[in-house]
Amino acid sequence: MKFRPSKLIRFFQSIQQPFFLLDGDASLLFCNNALEEWTGCNAEQLLGQLFRYRVSASRQKHEMIAAALAPPPEVFHGRRCRMLLTIDRITSQSRRYADFIPFRIPQNLKNSQRSNPQDLQRSDAPSSNQQNVNSLHSNGIFVLVDGFEASAISSERQVQERPETAERQAAAELHQALLSFRRRQAGRFRWDRMIGASQIMQRVRRLARLAVDSTASVLIVGEQGTGKEHLASAIHYGQNSEHHGAFVPIECQILEQELINATIYAFRKRFQREEISRRHTLFLKDAEALPSTLYPLIAEFATAGYANQRLIAASTLAPSQWTNHESFPVVLGTIAIELPPLRQRKEDIPMLAQMFLEEHNETANRQRSGFTSDALDFLVQYYFPGNIEELEQLVAEAHRQSVSTLITVSDFPSRIRNVLEAASPVSADNKPIELEPFLQNIEKELIERALHLADDNKSKAAELLGITRPRLYRRLEFFGLLDSESAEN
Repeated sequence: MKFRPSKLIRFFQSIQQPFFLLDGDASLLFCNNALEEWTGCNAEQLLGQLFRYRVSASRQKHEMIAAALAPPPEVFHGRRCRMLLTIDRITSQSRRYADFIPFRIPQNLKNSQRSNPQDLQRSDAPSSNQQNVNSLHSNGIFVLVDGFEASAISSERQVQERPETAERQAAAELHQALLSFRRRQAGRFRWDRMIGASQIMQRVRRLARLAVDSTASVLIVGEQGTGKEHLASAIHYGQNSEHHGAFVPIECQILEQELINATIYAFRKRFQREEISRRHTLFLKDAEALPSTLYPLIAEFATAGYANQRLIAASTLAPSQWTNHESFPVVLGTIAIELPPLRQRKEDIPMLAQMFLEEHNETANRQRSGFTSDALDFLVQYYFPGNIEELEQLVAEAHRQSVSTLITVSDFPSRIRNVLEAASPVSADNKPIELEPFLQNIEKELIERALHLADDNKSKAAELLGITRPRLYRRLEFFGLLDSESAEN
């Protein structure tokens, strides 16, 4: 049966449940009125948006909706999936299950999209991020959202009707956990990469909120790769204002003293007379490398109390470890924030890894849905001397290497796998040793060896063993080693 495009559109609009179509590039072809009503987002706002499987850090509603409705990567490989979708309301959230069904898009539907773009909402602008449709098993996705809110009953029915493997289910749950975390942390703060439910990261975020609302100087301490510059940037841009000022980083370990001095003077002069509503930040990277001759200038800047200027410094050394001018770190950081190394918050590694994976989904041709349980265990066991930066690099390499939608241990670089194998202890049999049988086997072997050395002479064998001849006979009888002649004697 052949449908004309106009009939197809009327048919799709007649569907009472929220419904939309995606092409093989995960770009919107069509959505009905029910979906617009459910999401609160007009179809025109979604034009040109790629529905990538990632948690969007954007505050733009249409980008957040596109990310929230993104199909799991398995669908592009011909696998029908059912997944929980969450849409943010002004005062609440709506959670519904949706069926993602791969299919072949009729050619007349594709052609009508070009001739009647107002009926089929899709941008014709080419995207550098588009996937190669020919590499996929399907070139379209039919998505039908439940007409009712998800509940414990609907969740149970979903598992019974379309059971997923434990691995894929766990990956989907981690995706939802990341989605929920970013929603909670969005608000007025840009904590999009400050992921972690550990107690130590909750403390970091509390201190960061204090810093956002204050003009006081801030000192961030942490090992290389823990994300000190990102935290400084999050504090600077975390104000609930569109009038962000300049964020000026200074490489204290690289730049010469004269250049650092000139930059600080230029910063103060440029922004000293600007309106107070714009707050500008001078960020000192590797502050422990500052020449001591610049301490008076920095101290003056930090304590001047400019309403529109603030100082944030980062150091790999704690204030107590600074060898000269020990009071200077106190001047740098009225608010001191210590970023923990990744090995001290291993419980945050799975969500961090999922975040990096989904960030790569945004630009990569091939999409990944998550990690196998063995792969996550592998990451948790690793020491990560390079901290978060090393984790991000590892996930990027595994994302490129993987041929499946789930990343496995074999997708990680061999150099890391070899490190873990070398560090792991030799496996041992942990079965309890039964002492009596163990000793009896040793005794039997010693008696047999003594008899062999004594040419089966019982007296000599007893002498070699250091026991009496009657005792030797009793043990021979116990072990069944007596011949018939010896037994009769």
